[in-house]
Amino acid sequence: MKTHSNLRLSPAFVGLLGGFALFTGALQAAPFLYSPGDLVLAFRQTGNASDYVVNLGKATNYNALPVGKTVNVANLSAAQLASAFPSLNGLKWSVAGANRPPVDANYPVQTLWVSAPRLDAAVQSPAWLRKGQFVHGTGASQIDSVGVNAAASSSSQAAGPNNTATGVVIPLNTDFAFTPLIGDAGDFIGTFQGNVESATADDFDGDPGNVSRSDLYELVPGTTAGGTLNTPGRFLGYFELKPDGTLTFNTGSTPPPVPTISTVVRAGDGTTVSFKTVTGARYTLRATDASGLGRPVSTWSAGASLTGDGSVQSLQDNSTAAVRFFAVDVLP
Repeated sequence: MKTHSNLRLSPAFVGLLGGFALFTGALQAAPFLYSPGDLVLAFRQTGNASDYVVNLGKATNYNALPVGKTVNVANLSAAQLASAFPSLNGLKWSVAGANRPPVDANYPVQTLWVSAPRLDAAVQSPAWLRKGQFVHGTGASQIDSVGVNAAASSSSQAAGPNNTATGVVIPLNTDFAFTPLIGDAGDFIGTFQGNVESATADDFDGDPGNVSRSDLYELVPGTTAGGTLNTPGRFLGYFELKPDGTLTFNTGSTPPPVPTISTVVRAGDGTTVSFKTVTGARYTLRATDASGLGRPVSTWSAGASLTGDGSVQSLQDNSTAAVRFFAVDVLP
């Protein structure tokens, strides 16, 4: 971890971008602006000569958005991203912030905001757990160093297209690179409870419909006295990266995909329809005769419903009709 105690704080600077109030108490003498409590987006790619760090603004801008809101994250520059990496395939990316001195008085010191990768883009990741203030502090120090180092790297370079107030491309062979701070396991060299990095697919660039998603959790330090130690952090929403280099933040939960029916078995007047479920999602079986095929599935008659558990489950339909068509619908 690189520390730079000789860096001085400048007077407060406030900017607005995409509806977010951005920076206060920014570091001096660097195009790239950072202060504790900012969310920092970081990219790296195996074998690449540089990392790329972006300031997304205050973490507190992301924790009070209404449910169902989608915000374009304008601070990420698609041009800088394309300049930093030969492609977006196999790209590791993460978001993190820490309430370090000078702290936001509305949150306990060592409050963390940390991303969690999705193994399935349609399924929310398991929540990070709230640890004690001391445990949070070790990770917070490392997270804060990402922004501090990015500002220091920015100061050592001439301002230009790849060195701006919101983003800086950092050569890997310098003391300020991001990769040594997060480590091979993506857990800030063992100071955090798990891997915070999402990874794009090896063919991510090949289809404009591809997405890479990462959830954002707020972790206020827990205590044994309050019974909050090791309880799940607060889910704030998820970031979605697309092959064109754009990023959005979405506060709604991701609806599970409409399942594919695997088998349909008829026995007498009863039909059993089986399909793969997602844990926690609610499903209902809809059915119609030939007259309903031209109507939306949501208008077909609904039968029994169930809650998914991640396995293949079944719903039954009872009808004497000689011809019957089925669909499995996801309930809101």
